[in-house]
Amino acid sequence: MQIPSPLPRLFSTLFHPMLMPTLGVFVLFQLNTYVAYSVSDQARRFIMLMIFMNTAIAPVLSVFILQRTGHVKDVALLERSERIFPLMIASLMFFLTYYLLRQISLPSLVYFYLLGGTLLVLIALTVSFFWKISLHMMGLGGFTGFLIVVSLLLRTELSWLLVSAILASGLTASARLLLGAHTPAQVYAGYLLGLGAMLLLYACLSG
Repeated sequence: MQIPSPLPRLFSTLFHPMLMPTLGVFVLFQLNTYVAYSVSDQARRFIMLMIFMNTAIAPVLSVFILQRTGHVKDVALLERSERIFPLMIASLMFFLTYYLLRQISLPSLVYFYLLGGTLLVLIALTVSFFWKISLHMMGLGGFTGFLIVVSLLLRTELSWLLVSAILASGLTASARLLLGAHTPAQVYAGYLLGLGAMLLLYACLSG
């Protein structure tokens, strides 16, 4: 049963999976590390705009177009089968963003997060062929994993950010359950898969 409450919908919107790439890079640029100082303000604005347009606006807009053309019933993509095409488009946009930004010199953590985001979308696409998993929790799990990687690589204290990310993950998980969008298994699996994939990618690239 769905519970019509503004808070669950608010958390679902604020921590939408397509916003996670923008959020992660924004946080990275705000930290008092060499990453922020090595990229000019103008370049940061350009990078943030490109990431936001390609990994948030374009995928979400494609869902609205698919709804208008009758390919999906609901923009919330409640049915597992309706997620396939939108995730294909999202994976293409994520990889395109990664490829375009690779053409300029940026801190490696930017490339790492975009590559990790692309990997997560491809995993979500694969899983969606046979099971419905929480994309919100995959995104937040990936974001949490990214913060751990940033803390390890930059040797900086991010306890408050990690606590905030975990709290946001818990609230969003509760929101998805209250809205009847997922089962507990789909929520937990999404978070653990997002977190694990990001940490595994770090282990593979640093090994």
